[in-house]
Amino acid sequence: MKRAAALAAAILAVAFAVAAVAQTVRLNTAQQTIDTLQAGMDGLQSELDTLNGQLTEEQAARREAEDQLAELQKKQALQDAQAAKADIQDGDEIGRVWVEGTQVDCTLYWGDTGSQFRNGAGAHSTDGCVLPGENGTVFVGAHTDSWFVDLKSAEIGSIIHLETPWGTFSYKITETKVIKETEIDQCRWGDEVPSCILYTCYPFGIQTPTDQRYLVYADPLETDENGVVPDELRQDTDQTE
Repeated sequence: MKRAAALAAAILAVAFAVAAVAQTVRLNTAQQTIDTLQAGMDGLQSELDTLNGQLTEEQAARREAEDQLAELQKKQALQDAQAAKADIQDGDEIGRVWVEGTQVDCTLYWGDTGSQFRNGAGAHSTDGCVLPGENGTVFVGAHTDSWFVDLKSAEIGSIIHLETPWGTFSYKITETKVIKETEIDQCRWGDEVPSCILYTCYPFGIQTPTDQRYLVYADPLETDENGVVPDELRQDTDQTE
């Protein structure tokens, strides 16, 4: 009886030992698997870091190339503008003026005398006023009973577009007011800050002489050292900004 009990105990001890060895083997195998997986993950992370570094370098190179292209486009636009404006004289057609949210949309001429007003709007060509896009005041007028009859519909925040062979220039309306024709100080003639002012006789639609003028003031959407940035080169072309 004692011998049988001792044999049973020995068998149980051996079983426990075998189980312990098996558990140790499983743990060692599991650890080896974990170590292998960790090594693989470390390798993948290293590859990922390398790829991220390459991507960062490529993005920096792309930004530099885009900046260089933008600078070249800007220089070309300036050269084209200078060439397009070189021989402009009073009476010449220089483009189109239109105002969002209104029926104002007509040909734009250089000069604002009766001959220009018969055919469209005219940009004041003396007294320090400038062509569209330049640093200074673009002072554009037209008859109140024809081309600018709907200027009354222009609202603050709306955009004035001046389309020319050297670019399209956009100005956001900031203010409207009625002045006397003698209040030249309200016209910003000779200013160096870029802006656009549309003007017409007031009251709207009048066909007899009047000493009142309706003015619509607008500031450019974007400027740089050369003046107003044309829409074609603007970084943000959302017209509603």
